[in-house]
Amino acid sequence: MSKLAIFISALALSISVETTTADEVSGLRGNPAAIADAVAMVEAMGGQAIWRDLEAVHFVHEWDIVNRHDRYLENEILDLTGPRSYVTMESEIYSRVRAYSPEHRYWSVTNGEFEYGDDKALADAMERAPYSIYRLAQAIARGDSDLEVGFGTVPGIPGPPAIEFAGPDGVAHGWVLVNARKEPIIWATTQYVYVFGPLKRFGNLLVPNWATTSNGLVRYEMVSLAGSNERPDLSLFAPPAEMAGGTD
Repeated sequence: MSKLAIFISALALSISVETTTADEVSGLRGNPAAIADAVAMVEAMGGQAIWRDLEAVHFVHEWDIVNRHDRYLENEILDLTGPRSYVTMESEIYSRVRAYSPEHRYWSVTNGEFEYGDDKALADAMERAPYSIYRLAQAIARGDSDLEVGFGTVPGIPGPPAIEFAGPDGVAHGWVLVNARKEPIIWATTQYVYVFGPLKRFGNLLVPNWATTSNGLVRYEMVSLAGSNERPDLSLFAPPAEMAGGTD
């Protein structure tokens, strides 16, 4: 059985009816109005009581990229306890596995060819990982004191102030622009900017049903999403031993 199948079979979503106000998220630092908006965003996405207990999410996207003949399905397991991701990408003419973690670096197997990513690929993944929309939702729900929340401008996108997230280094690494209903409509890191479609319910979670890059050349549709209150086994992120041996 594949790593992906083993993990999916263990998925379980904790259900709770609690709610939490911004005043109760005592660990978050920064502008009170920005913190209130961040809390309201998580409530719109299913509620802090749900996101707080999640340790991982597994989602399926269908990707459509302007210069590709094929669309492909992407299964991603995102570890919410640290900067780790495991992805499979499949179409009739394309196959790729990609993973990153502090323990096992950045690696991929593309159409049967294994390679480690370079130092920049790993550094970029580590820098953006804490600021994915899913990790931010969990961190806000948990009152993560590593986050400093304020207002700022999405890089390259003129418009109203977005919720800005700085890390322990005091530097902004993530931005989310919300609408009047406090739903996320633009999400950005220092590396990517995505425009989100409307929220869609998957179990107890509400997440954007689709997204596109700001220039419209790359887009995905959300096929499915599930949350788990169990942390993924770290072996999920290790490269295949028969391929990685002797290449490091």
